[in-house]
Amino acid sequence: MIHGLIRKCGHLTEYFILSILLFRAFRSGSMELKTLRWAFFSIIIVIIYAAGDEFHQSFVSTRTASVMDVGIDITGGIFAQGIIFLWYGHKRK
Repeated sequence: MIHGLIRKCGHLTEYFILSILLFRAFRSGSMELKTLRWAFFSIIIVIIYAAGDEFHQSFVSTRTASVMDVGIDITGGIFAQGIIFLWYGHKRK
């Protein structure tokens, strides 16, 4: 059970970091406040990447694909964008 929990936390953390990096890539030093657009595109790419990763795992004999893992991955990406949204909202005040 502990092993499974650690693996699921790894999924969450991995896609949390990916989502932050995607946001930064879309922002790319811009001073404009299009936070919602950058967050949206970041989440879309996280969804595509998570689904693609699980699809790939379905062809690997030692791995299993899981829709639950895709949900955990997407949750990590959305959580990261929520943190970023709170951060930029706090900076505006």
